[in-house]
Amino acid sequence: MADEPQYEMEELVNFISKDKDAIVAFYGGEPLLKDKIVKEMLYAIPAKRFVLQTNGFFIKRLHHHIHRLDSILISIDGRKEITDFYRCNGCYDAAMRALNYLKENNFKGEIIARMTASYKTDIYKDAKHLLQFFPYVHWQLDVVWSNLWDLNEFKKWAKESYMPGLKKLVKEWVDSLESKPLGIVPFMGIATRMFSSDATIPPCGAGSTAFAITPEGKILACPIAYEFKWNILGDFNGYKKIKIGEPCKSCEYYKICGGRCLFAYKERLWGEEGFNEICKVTKFLIDEIKKYEDKLEKHMEKIRYPPYNNTTEIIP
Repeated sequence: MADEPQYEMEELVNFISKDKDAIVAFYGGEPLLKDKIVKEMLYAIPAKRFVLQTNGFFIKRLHHHIHRLDSILISIDGRKEITDFYRCNGCYDAAMRALNYLKENNFKGEIIARMTASYKTDIYKDAKHLLQFFPYVHWQLDVVWSNLWDLNEFKKWAKESYMPGLKKLVKEWVDSLESKPLGIVPFMGIATRMFSSDATIPPCGAGSTAFAITPEGKILACPIAYEFKWNILGDFNGYKKIKIGEPCKSCEYYKICGGRCLFAYKERLWGEEGFNEICKVTKFLIDEIKKYEDKLEKHMEKIRYPPYNNTTEIIP
């Protein structure tokens, strides 16, 4: 993959201008390694909203241009020892410096902690830790393509750590609704989809309402699956869409789950058993939230989320 655009800016501008409600997200790798290009695009592209995903190391390169952004997602996996184990020493501190920089400079948009949850994660402790500092937190499960663990290890972690942690976290989140709701994105998003008649499928919109543009000008369904042929949908001259199929469409959880993740659906690298085990934890989370359906309906105006596609993962 090229590391700089191989197309003219005018081509990109013309393409995006066809959507009057366009949302443009800068995604990596680390987008701010190319901060000059990001800054140019912030002013050249006629988008309604701009989103940035960053590890936080280079946030100061944007200076006052941060105020052109509507949402900033900072990669941080929970407590310091967990984040630095998964990434490298210094990543936690860099993320916290970025958070403080945004607060000190009165950034008015959303600030979201973007977690990856893997075998050392205690979802209750790590999410609660981040909620002390960040207004919102969301996470992705390190499954299917992971090089840190295998399916059997995931199953053990899910049973002994993740699902009990979710149960405890959901209860505390529901208790917070009477005052100031905890900004737990997956819980808010699932509750919103429970009461919605037109929820996006898949939840992130990959291949249906959201697309990635490579530096070469290719149109992809999902930005993480660059090398897969099924993921290449076209280019600026035209592109197709892609959909979730069976067994998801016939599942009773489909309206809320939306197939979870297009990549995981298409590339079942843990086989059918792995696919089903990931579904199992998704269904568990949905069922836990459904237990409080009456209370959630009462507080929906407080917790409706997301306000637009800000690239968060509604279904971890």
